[in-house]
Amino acid sequence: MKTKAPRQTVCDEPRPENKKTPYCGGKLKRVTELDGEAALQAGDGRDAYRCQECGILYSDASPYAGARR
Repeated sequence: MKTKAPRQTVCDEPRPENKKTPYCGGKLKRVTELDGEAALQAGDGRDAYRCQECGILYSDASPYAGARR
């Protein structure tokens, strides 16, 4: 699980096999239900996001993530 930068909306996972597009660039979509291991990695009260292209999970590292609710 990677940490999501503030205002990050696309995946920044490197793709060494594709020379034209060095990064994935898939949209990040908020995940509402996580399996047990992913929920532990994300942390309590933090939003989790999944890339729609490669499926990598991101967690919101902002200290204000829980205050928006």
